[in-house]
Amino acid sequence: MMGDGGGTGDAYNFAQNKKSLLGKIMRFDVDSTPSAEEISQLGLWGNYTIPKDNPYIEDKELQPEIWALGMRNPWRCSFDSARPSYFMCADVGQDHYEEVDIITKGGNYGWNMYEGAHPFAPPKSPGKNISTSSINPIFPVMAYNHSEVNKNEGSASITGGYFYRSMSDPCMSGRYLFADLYAGAMWAGTEIPENSGIFNTTKIAFTCAGNSPINCALVPGSSVPALGYIFSYGEDNNKDIYLLASSGVYRVVRPSRCKYTCAKENATDFGTPAPATSPPSAAVMLTGSYKKLVLLMLSFWFMVVSS
Repeated sequence: MMGDGGGTGDAYNFAQNKKSLLGKIMRFDVDSTPSAEEISQLGLWGNYTIPKDNPYIEDKELQPEIWALGMRNPWRCSFDSARPSYFMCADVGQDHYEEVDIITKGGNYGWNMYEGAHPFAPPKSPGKNISTSSINPIFPVMAYNHSEVNKNEGSASITGGYFYRSMSDPCMSGRYLFADLYAGAMWAGTEIPENSGIFNTTKIAFTCAGNSPINCALVPGSSVPALGYIFSYGEDNNKDIYLLASSGVYRVVRPSRCKYTCAKENATDFGTPAPATSPPSAAVMLTGSYKKLVLLMLSFWFMVVSS
């Protein structure tokens, strides 16, 4: 994955230019050595080959590495370990919106014609501007407005996470977790119905376990731990989820360790969903869930403790 190059509003339209690798999700095979013919004909940039089912491999005028386009600054992507067809990428916005996308083959995620699901007015391009009618954008399945999470600073930057598949917190099972870099806010996205590509998003409460070795001071005037910047998420072999913050590394644990109640915690088996086919990617269907985005502080149980 690669951002659009850093210029405000992507003035050169790199994200929509299929001859450029900027603003793209790329897919290539690093286990195979390219032939001299492949290097010459495809113009490869390194010691890799192109999968035969990449969407633009047949067009020698385009970059064959491209899997999807229209990204601004993808910041943390992950596969759902229970459904590998779900490839989730968080994309950092420009002025107003942060988003989470389900990445599909050949998908166009709208930037710089759209920010989130909203039309964006890019700066005058040294080349030429592209009209919104010339693309078929796939809108985000989850998103939030900058002003709703960081009113004081007016800035935001999404940090993509994972679908929670651990046995540690059964009340978080199957939800997609993500956060904001600056605001110290976290969300859980619940797909309803399952395998529909439609998500309800809720802001989640969290706290530290009483025996955390890290001093869990609170943000002044709130009950939220002062984690600092939330840079990234991680997942181990047990499917436990970790947060990398400027104050330390934290792990999601059982709710009772943080004095929360989860009715499912004592259940012997809460399972995981069966593998699914590729998720829907129709822009019309996804727009509805995006408009209904809810940012309420509900009692979902997202507990963190230093690992």
